[in-house]
Amino acid sequence: MSKLGKLIRNLVLVVMVIALSFACTLELLQIQIVDGEYYLSQTTGVYGINQTVQASRGQIMTSDGVILNSNKLVYKVIIQKAFFESGTENDVICKTLKILEDKNEEWTDTLPITKTTPYKFTGDEYEIDALREELELGVYATAENCMNALYEKYKIADVYGQEMRRNIAGVRYEMQIRDFSYVNRYVMAEDVKLQTVIELKEQSFMLKGIDIVEEPTRVYLGGEFVPHVLGRIGAISAEEYEELADKGYALNDVTGKWGIESAMESVLRGKNGIRTISKDSDGNVISDLITTKAQEGNSIRLTIDYDFQNDVQAILNNHINWLHYNNDPTRGNKVDAGGVVVLDAKTGGVLAMANYPNYDINDYVSLINNPPEDTPNPTYNRCIYGLYRPGSTFKTITATAALTSGIADENTTVYCGGIYTYYSDYRPGCIMGFVGDISVKRALRYSCNIYFYDMGRQMGIEYLAQVAGWFGVGQDLNLEIGGFSGKMSTPEYIEDLGGDWTPGSTIQASIGQLETTVTPLTLATIALTFANDGVRYQPYLVDSVTNYDGTQVVEKTQPVIANRIDADPHIFEIIREGMIMVADDVQWPMGSGRTQLADLPYGVAIKTGTPQVTENTFNSTILGYYPAEDPQICFGIVLEKGEFTRLMIRNIIESYFYDNYQPVINEKGEVTLPWGGKDTNTPGRPERNFFKKEDNS
Repeated sequence: MSKLGKLIRNLVLVVMVIALSFACTLELLQIQIVDGEYYLSQTTGVYGINQTVQASRGQIMTSDGVILNSNKLVYKVIIQKAFFESGTENDVICKTLKILEDKNEEWTDTLPITKTTPYKFTGDEYEIDALREELELGVYATAENCMNALYEKYKIADVYGQEMRRNIAGVRYEMQIRDFSYVNRYVMAEDVKLQTVIELKEQSFMLKGIDIVEEPTRVYLGGEFVPHVLGRIGAISAEEYEELADKGYALNDVTGKWGIESAMESVLRGKNGIRTISKDSDGNVISDLITTKAQEGNSIRLTIDYDFQNDVQAILNNHINWLHYNNDPTRGNKVDAGGVVVLDAKTGGVLAMANYPNYDINDYVSLINNPPEDTPNPTYNRCIYGLYRPGSTFKTITATAALTSGIADENTTVYCGGIYTYYSDYRPGCIMGFVGDISVKRALRYSCNIYFYDMGRQMGIEYLAQVAGWFGVGQDLNLEIGGFSGKMSTPEYIEDLGGDWTPGSTIQASIGQLETTVTPLTLATIALTFANDGVRYQPYLVDSVTNYDGTQVVEKTQPVIANRIDADPHIFEIIREGMIMVADDVQWPMGSGRTQLADLPYGVAIKTGTPQVTENTFNSTILGYYPAEDPQICFGIVLEKGEFTRLMIRNIIESYFYDNYQPVINEKGEVTLPWGGKDTNTPGRPERNFFKKEDNS
């Protein structure tokens, strides 16, 4: 190698050594100066504890923006394990409880044992078994055994006194089942008064581990407004946690328990933030920071209008009150429950869902723990879970089946002599008595059993059940908050119930009796299918998902067609004309000779029913839509042991279209009569344009 080559090689080596030395110097500067504090913390044992910062849950509001379920900032008393000094837990809890007691505050205590001796169990069997399992006691352990085990486990001495020992044990047990840890703080009490906060702050020097935070809590502003729809949130149970843990939930989180709160949980929940508490190797807290901010959840706008829902609830309440005031024992004055559903005929959106009896959602826990003994359960959503025989409302389906099957057309007649004589050993009667030869429209108008007995016999139960399914009978309607599907009477179903199917079973099924069951929502859905000439929309409650304050739409619900009946549109026209005839016969009030619905600006299409429940008990049902010429709303109503559902229809129509519902109080000021209203020739909602009522004579 030449001298020049050696010189170049040596020069390269020198440059490389200098470069490597410079790189090492930079790395040392990074370690010692830039990241020096970090590496120092590693040598001194500093570590961080991440906790969840609760996100504000999205709100639930009406279609017109009235907020129902929301949040408010409250003071919460929490216990932080990072600040708790070992061995002082019981003393700190005792002092905190004394302050809470002195300020008349409540704290969380779900221990299923009485607070006074002799100790007794207070919870259900599941809660009691869970307690025994947590304490590793046998199935025969008494409440006294459990309390002694708690005292021993948590070293709760006699010095605290009996009552305080029990209270401390309740808090310690709650902390354990809520997975209290460095990561999971424990909320001891929430929504405490400012004066309580001040007292706790003043004594914070001897309450190590007790902290006060200001966070959102759920508030139910709607009160008695659709509580069955809205739902509530609650603490996660052990069973729920097994399913929710993988979705980022902690054992001390809350979740929607039922209703919209549950159905739209993933939308409403939001995204929790992170609070990081750093401690050194001696256990001292050296920093406490919010490292990730919480993101509020999206809100839900319902399809339900605030004023209209309130009117429909009042119409239902007032009608039942009027029936109670009516002293005729044969005319529904024993009514004790019912439900009304009103749907948007163009989309399937729920416009109103009223239940009787109703309740205030803020009283839910109290009602569940102490259900009323002398009245039906007010927390039960009869609109979607109440199963009732449809009675003569089902005749609309039987008529459709007769026409679509080809066994009849609009001119086909059946002779009604008051008794159905086809079977020699079974001869049911007709509620209308003798009416002579009758075709489908008049059969609907007069609700002639004989006509529908014969149609049902001719077509057979299999085809009738198939057509009923087209309208949603026995089908899951896929409402967001669930509901029962009901059943169609078939030989298989009756046999499953332990009964026998006979020829008489088919004709009873054809008039909505036997074991066919529907909900008020199903009745409204049947009406909706007729209103749309065989197109059945899926009912829904959520109009849209919005940002938290409801000012921007994130996602708009689009109507879904659940089924489309392939039939001649003229068939639905025939059924419509028969239903209009039913409405035109409704008197107002009964016995006055004046029609109640015929003088409305447009035609009304309805079908009523009086299904038998027991030998002496009947319900009252109705389905229908308005205007008959261009349907906008559909409705389904059931009154348990009630009567005259048809007398609610005018008020519902006037409230929705003309803003005219004005209840009339009786002379004693106690009850509201089921009729009323103002001049219907001056619409209160001029944006709604309909065809004029046609002459159906």
